[in-house]
Amino acid sequence: MRSCMRLPAVLLLAVTLTSACARGDHSGSAPPAQAAALDQRAPRPSPAAPLAGRAMRITVETAILVDAFEPAMQRLRTAVEEHGGYVSEARVHGGPHRSASLEARVPSAKVGAFRAAVASVGEVVDDAEKAEDVTEQRADIGARLRNARAQEKRLLDLLSDRTGSLADVVAVEKQLGSVRETIEQIEAQERLLEGQIAYATVKMSITARGEEQTLGAGGKIARAASEGIENAGVVAVKTAVLAASIGPTLLLLAAFFAALYYALRAIVRRQRRTTASFRPPFQAGPMHAYPSGAPPVQGAQPYPIAAPPAQGAQPSPEPTSPPPAQGPRGDGEIDPG
Repeated sequence: MRSCMRLPAVLLLAVTLTSACARGDHSGSAPPAQAAALDQRAPRPSPAAPLAGRAMRITVETAILVDAFEPAMQRLRTAVEEHGGYVSEARVHGGPHRSASLEARVPSAKVGAFRAAVASVGEVVDDAEKAEDVTEQRADIGARLRNARAQEKRLLDLLSDRTGSLADVVAVEKQLGSVRETIEQIEAQERLLEGQIAYATVKMSITARGEEQTLGAGGKIARAASEGIENAGVVAVKTAVLAASIGPTLLLLAAFFAALYYALRAIVRRQRRTTASFRPPFQAGPMHAYPSGAPPVQGAQPYPIAAPPAQGAQPSPEPTSPPPAQGPRGDGEIDPG
């Protein structure tokens, strides 16, 4: 009976602690007792060294101009390795003026020496440094992590008693899983911040000087010819790739349209032959040799043809033509007129 009455009180205490931890996560401040303990543990900076014990996140950006590109890149990589750092990102750009961008992570204690080594590689044309104070962010992450771990320990103690029902045990385990997930997230944030504090980020931009001034007329022509040959090769390769990719499709389309053309042509020829076979034969109509359309009557004189008048002579009067004879009737009799 006492154990059954004790378990709800224990669960109530666990929920209260969870709410307090959640409020601590949102507010970003630790309880007063823990804050006092943290202040006692943290080293207090002396007036002579105001940055002692402060957490700084350093970022450096440098642009240098070099005479020889490849030797300069090799010297920079060697300098990064000698100072205990590593190159996290590198990009090289081609063209008439070769350039590159490097991002290196160097220990914060050796940033000054590394910057001196970078300045010895070439001419520094741009330089910037940024130091961000993250001491409060670091303390806040530490306080949240300690609170979450303390809550995890209390929940583990509740599970070790095993005095409650199965439903109560499942509820405590669910709460314990949520707390452990929170701990993992806070630990990831702590590792990221500690890495940014321990290693400074150095971004370098390297550009080679132009070679146009050192090249003569012959060198410029040779360089232009080399670039032209290279471009022609690139165009030839791209054309071959394009032909190989769309060639089968074009051949298939050409075969389809050729078959369609010959089929339509055969249909048109067949229609023409059919039309010519059904056309009636040609029949010559009656030939009319006379203007009136009927043959002359027997005994009738043909019309006289007048000769052209001679030069200087008076035109003779036209003879009076006799009336035309009546043509034959349909019954074979001649109309007496």
